Amino acid sequence: MPSGGWPTGAWRACRCARSRKAELLAATRAAAYNRFADRIEAAHASSPDPWARSRAIGEAYVAFAFDEPAAYKLIFAYEQDEADKTDELRAAERRSQRTLTRYVTEMVAAGLLEGDPEILAHVYWAALHGLVVLQMANKLTRAPSFEAIRHASNRLITRGALPVDKAEGRPPTRKPHEI
Repeated sequence: MPSGGWPTGAWRACRCARSRKAELLAATRAAAYNRFADRIEAAHASSPDPWARSRAIGEAYVAFAFDEPAAYKLIFAYEQDEADKTDELRAAERRSQRTLTRYVTEMVAAGLLEGDPEILAHVYWAALHGLVVLQMANKLTRAPSFEAIRHASNRLITRGALPVDKAEGRPPTRKPHEI
């Protein structure tokens, strides 16, 4: 008998059930990650304009979170042991991360934003994720609204990442709808 006095057959059955549970959870998480990435990729493909594409990606992120809150929480609020992750789950996680980083990388490459694209993408993501989680937890019940905070945080991050006009020493002037 294994330690704790369990009969060997019962111990094997328990280990097998835990293994199947981990596999099922990994498959469910991978499917959720892929649905999330599908939405973000569709938003990315929705416009040739980088600023419009950025806004569409933000909208798609928020829509997924509130349309599929259980999937969103499963993706971002639940940690699964690395040993229990399947290749399918790891691939879905990487796809999701690439999808959230790609548009920022393209904007930096086009000279629309400055900075390390990976860090900048994580800053955008952290701000939006934090706001979504606060909304899901009903922590934003007083004014300002979720949308007002979302647009303000996005605008502030973007302004901080705009290229500095070398002659003026400040970010170039942009119209409010472009940020």
